[in-house]
This record gives sequence, structure tokens and C-alpha cells, in this order.
Amino acid sequence: MALLSELPRARGLGVDISEAALDVAGGNAERLDMDGRARFQRSDWDANVDAVISGRFDLAIANPPYIADSEFAGLEPEVTRFEPRLALSGGTDGLDCYQTLAPGLRRLLKPDGHAFVEIGATQANAVSRILRRHELETICVHKDLSGLPRVIEALNNF
Repeated sequence: MALLSELPRARGLGVDISEAALDVAGGNAERLDMDGRARFQRSDWDANVDAVISGRFDLAIANPPYIADSEFAGLEPEVTRFEPRLALSGGTDGLDCYQTLAPGLRRLLKPDGHAFVEIGATQANAVSRILRRHELETICVHKDLSGLPRVIEALNNF
């Protein structure tokens, strides 16, 4: 919703596996008077995105679960208290969702379309390799306010 508020001529599609998350997002869109520009669709990373979502996009934003199973026990309680494990756990190495997300991103983006994908602080190289295998070129790794790698910007230019 923040991005749509900054881009008044844009339209957006939000995708999540959680019906509850979609309900919250839909309510937020309505309260912010953006429900005419925002749609929401239930899906997961493994779904055939072509069957669920029609059209190609200029921009895709993804915040997949990226916490490795081995790191879960060390998370701060304020993280695990408010987020379901499904929204946080990225599997054994934290990269599971990127493996299934990348092929769909490639198909959903228009030529020269951009994807911004949130990553864990140590995952930039691994996620860049996954994206490259699916013909998405990393053009920038953006840092968070702590100076840690946090978002990969990728381009569909192959």
C-alpha cells in the first residue's frame, strides 16, 4: 500500500498464501481509499502463477520467508510472537522460497521489468545466483538502515 500511495497512477496485485493476511491487506486498501487500484489473490510460491495471475508486470516486490531453520531458535521473541512460522521460515538454508519464486518472477515480469526481493543479511550472493539461473540479473543490492544487505533489485533483461 505504501508503494501505491507513492505511485498514484499505478495499480497493484498482492499475493499471499494466508487468507488472513489478504483480509488485512484488503481492509487496509479500503481504509486508504486504494481498493480501486489494489487487488489481492491467494496463492503460494509453488502455484502455477500463470494459472493464478494473468498479465505481465513492470514491477514485482517480494518479501519471502528467508530465515534458515537453524536460526529460528535465536530469533527475538518480538519477531516470533507476531509472525507465523510460515511467514518466516525459508527452510534448511533459508533459500527454499527463492528457488520456487524465481521462475515465476521471470514469467510475470515484462521485458526490462524490475523485481525487488527482500533477503537475509548473508544471502545476497546465493539469491543472486538463483535469480540468474532463471534469467533475472541482479543490478543492485540495497542495504537496510543498519548497513546490511536487505533487498536485491533484479532486471528481466535476458
